Amino acid sequence: MTIIIYLLLGSMLYYAGMILWFIAGNLFSDSQGDSKATPTVSVIIAIRDGEKSLPNLLEDLSAQDYPGEVEFILVDDESTDSTSKLIQEKSGVDKRFILENSSNGDQSLSHKKRGLDAGIQRAKNEWLLFTDVDCRLNPGWVTGMAAYFEDDVDYVVGYSEVDRGKKWVTRFQALDFLMLMIAARGSTNSGRAWASSGQNQAYRKSLFISVGGFSQIAKELQGDDTLFLQVCRNKKSANVVFADKPNCRTIARQETSWRSFFKQRMRWAGDANLMWKFNPAFFISIFITFFLPLLLLVTFFAGFFYNPYYFTVFTKFLTVHLIIEFILYFIGVRQFDKKIQVIDFTFWFMIHIPYIVCMGVGSFFAHQLGWRGR
Repeated sequence: MTIIIYLLLGSMLYYAGMILWFIAGNLFSDSQGDSKATPTVSVIIAIRDGEKSLPNLLEDLSAQDYPGEVEFILVDDESTDSTSKLIQEKSGVDKRFILENSSNGDQSLSHKKRGLDAGIQRAKNEWLLFTDVDCRLNPGWVTGMAAYFEDDVDYVVGYSEVDRGKKWVTRFQALDFLMLMIAARGSTNSGRAWASSGQNQAYRKSLFISVGGFSQIAKELQGDDTLFLQVCRNKKSANVVFADKPNCRTIARQETSWRSFFKQRMRWAGDANLMWKFNPAFFISIFITFFLPLLLLVTFFAGFFYNPYYFTVFTKFLTVHLIIEFILYFIGVRQFDKKIQVIDFTFWFMIHIPYIVCMGVGSFFAHQLGWRGR
């Protein structure tokens, strides 16, 4: 069992170094988002069976206060409900809204990426801005994101958050997603952008074309955000910035049951298994993020069933893990001007270790999950 302790020590040192890197990226970064230009923007949203959320989205897009020219390309992605009808009705009274169909996208692409490709082909502007049908947008969203569209910028990773809510699952989801955003901000500000979210991101159409669109990730379950970001960084050394000012933040959908939450995160985790092809350093960090909790669980059970000494080892390493996670959380909350939720963080940390192990194992079955009838 001594080898377990050495592995645990090595994993903890690597993980602590990664967290310190995230912290540095959140504390020390050049100011962004001060551009006063108002370039023409194409907002593209692929929608499948979105009739329940679509009225809110149409309302939020209509209320955008962007002073420049903007078009809203809403792509019906083989919906079986009234999605297409609702978009058509809106486009009839507001010419900024354009109905597109995912069947016009590259036929080699699968899932959401085909719909996005159809929208991108239809877009007439250089800057492309993306969100999801289930997101809520404040009136300054387009204006806020456009403030990051500098001449030397190619890709903008936007901030998204989940309302805390009252259920434990939504409180866990909100804090877990906040930690992902803190890590994404830290890596981006450090010059090595690792992650993005399709709920809020933007990039140049010329960048999309120059890297061959989604061709490198054509058959993957998702990949239109984080994996595509890596494609852009690898092929064109895209200059990536993080947009976190309050007016350009989006609010993502709550998962109100543990079942739906786990299914969502398993779909997301499916991309992680492919990261070795695009960013080996990121893949190693993903593996350590899984391997460290796994080793902690091993020492925990070894302490009960093999030797109490290992329970002591577990306690010490768990304490270090708690401290470095809380420091990252504290720094991130201060950067995003959020309120510290000690109870939520404690609950998140208690669940997080077995949760990460389950997601790591579940990621291998991500392609077997259904999504909105698919």
